[in-house]
Amino acid sequence: MKVTPSSNGVRPLAPSTTGSVRGAGSGKAASSSAGAPSADAARLSALEAQFSQADFNVGKVNEITAAVASGSYKVNAGAVADKLIASAASLARAKN
Repeated sequence: MKVTPSSNGVRPLAPSTTGSVRGAGSGKAASSSAGAPSADAARLSALEAQFSQADFNVGKVNEITAAVASGSYKVNAGAVADKLIASAASLARAKN
């Protein structure tokens, strides 16, 4: 199955240029009634800062994006399953 933005109604996210967190459809920074940012807005701002500084291989991202767009990207189901099980086991150990 080939998934394209037009076939599933999903638009790619654009990076933030203002650095502010916006409320749903308001166009204004999310805040509480006292004018201070809400806990959610503060958390989102921290996450935005964290991810905007993330190092990644742009060439690899472009390669995968092109493969997904052309329908030629192959998922190694065994590797995904192994990592999912390892992640679940790690989370279970962390809870105990």
